[in-house]
Amino acid sequence: MTPHRSFTLVLLIAVGLLLAALLCGAMLGSVTIAPQAVCQAMMGRYTPDAPILWTIRFPRVVFSALAGVALAVSGLLLQSVLKNPLADPGIMGISSGAALGAVIVLLVVPVASGVLPLIAFGAGMAAFGAIVVLSWDRQLSPVRLILAGVAVNAMFGGVQAILMTLYSDRLHGVIGWLNGDLSGKSWGQVGLVAAYTLPVLAVVWWLRPLLTLLVLDDEALGDLGIPVRRVRLGVASLAVLLAASVVAQAGLISFVGLIVPHFSRLLVGSNYRRLLPLTMVAGALVVTAADTVARLVAAPIEIPIGTVMAIVGGPVFLGMLGRRKGAVHDSV
Repeated sequence: MTPHRSFTLVLLIAVGLLLAALLCGAMLGSVTIAPQAVCQAMMGRYTPDAPILWTIRFPRVVFSALAGVALAVSGLLLQSVLKNPLADPGIMGISSGAALGAVIVLLVVPVASGVLPLIAFGAGMAAFGAIVVLSWDRQLSPVRLILAGVAVNAMFGGVQAILMTLYSDRLHGVIGWLNGDLSGKSWGQVGLVAAYTLPVLAVVWWLRPLLTLLVLDDEALGDLGIPVRRVRLGVASLAVLLAASVVAQAGLISFVGLIVPHFSRLLVGSNYRRLLPLTMVAGALVVTAADTVARLVAAPIEIPIGTVMAIVGGPVFLGMLGRRKGAVHDSV
């Protein structure tokens, strides 16, 4: 089978699984809705379940798909920029920075909630800058990056704990949000996250040929006339904006940006013409499926999706570290 046909088959399978996950997400919950009722509602026909679908289920599954795409592409961009397959918005401390910015808005200045994604982006970008500065030693070492990310995560977590102690009377909803919460999403929130993520995704799609070249070393990129530092900073900014826009609306959802690009790369290689579309579809699939599991595993109680992803993602991450053990020797 040729690489093109192999990619097409993998992508079609991923799209089919995503459609099944979206259907299950719309069907399953505190009230189970028949698949034919879901299809009728999508075609605009009225059924007794149509109000539930259009006000609760459909916004939630669309939001989860958008969040999955944004987080997966964010992780993919960071891995390309840093040349580190273990890079991820959560591990790198970017999500913690964005979360801290959002917590400051929610607890200290709630009147600024309208610009929460922008504040989350600024805080996430500051976290990324701090991590790069702390880990730079003539070049970016994967071990230094992970250690710096752990340190930044710890620092931001401490500041969050102080704020939550000082403003304990305003914690309603914040604790669940910090664990990742997709419940109660409205079409307005879907539109807001789409307004931030879709333009960025369009730019990333346009940059696919350039992003493929980032696997080359900096000298080779310079010989091609590419302004390496500006390109890496610009691509990292796109990654931070994607992660921060999701964190601002849904809280912390870990490991999506780590797991999805890794397995997508194993399936189709590093060419962004194949890697990017598969990563987008797989990201939507993983988050949509995880959200459905979060609703069902302890029904009628909902488990935060961030908790589900942490339980699943932790062992996968350890497995990835085990595969790389002995293959990469980094000096700290």
